[in-house]
Amino acid sequence: MSEATMRKPARHASRLARSQARAAWGLSAPAITIMFLFMILPFFMSLFYSFTNRRLVVSPKNPTAFVGFDNYVKTFTNRTALQAFGNTFEYTIILVPAVLVLATLLAILVNRKAKGVTAFRMIYFSPQVVTMTVVAVIWGTFFSSTADGLFNTILGLFGAAPQRWLQDPALAMPCIAIMSIWQCVGMQMIIVLGGLQFIPEEMYEAGTIDGASTLQQFWYITIPQLKNTLVYVFISNTIYSLKMFTQVYMLTQGGPNNSTTTLVYLMYTEGFTNNRVGYTSALAVVFFLIVLVISLIQNKVTEGD
Repeated sequence: MSEATMRKPARHASRLARSQARAAWGLSAPAITIMFLFMILPFFMSLFYSFTNRRLVVSPKNPTAFVGFDNYVKTFTNRTALQAFGNTFEYTIILVPAVLVLATLLAILVNRKAKGVTAFRMIYFSPQVVTMTVVAVIWGTFFSSTADGLFNTILGLFGAAPQRWLQDPALAMPCIAIMSIWQCVGMQMIIVLGGLQFIPEEMYEAGTIDGASTLQQFWYITIPQLKNTLVYVFISNTIYSLKMFTQVYMLTQGGPNNSTTTLVYLMYTEGFTNNRVGYTSALAVVFFLIVLVISLIQNKVTEGD
């Protein structure tokens, strides 16, 4: 076979590869364009503005100027910002463990082959299909501080005094967390349920033969087999809780006394109410770094599995 003849398949393969590459770039171009315009470009704009005194409405009396790390210094020294960080982490500490435990227990409950279990799955999942705005409006009436509010009425049946709920700085954030747990635990239950159904039944049969109790099977079989699923639920809910905004906006507007002001709500008020785009950009960059660190931890935990 001549050398020219041998080169023909190679040239054909090269043309085919280039054609496939062009087709791939062409098909992915709309998605890449959208990602660039609405994710990558805004991030780099925020990074640039975080070093300036940029205002939402630029005024000739207050032109945009470079201020160095002033916005970042303010982020970690301003009392309201520090309180927002604390409130966000308080909400996360309440919500994430509760969702993890409840989702696991509910998934085990509905994983049984019992009559009516499908109905229970639908009931537990149903709050997920309701938007948080609607959920907040409904639960806002439950948390009414008046004597005829749902929870105060229940307290009245036991002779307890009515509570101020969302108007009490000590109760407002736990109340919001309880509402959020109720709304999101159904989806996490479905995720854990999916993990449970991939555990081989033979492992439980072997455990039963070896004399392992139900609790021992749960601890030594179920939990290890659900490791990646539980890590995913933990990380995804941590990121979800850090982004908490709608609940605060609908129910408390950050009050009382900033006790429910979260990082994202502070970014909203500083950017759109107080006009401080530069400072808001610094908050956004810090928030991005926090989420990035959490994602890297998730990858580190799961990379060996």
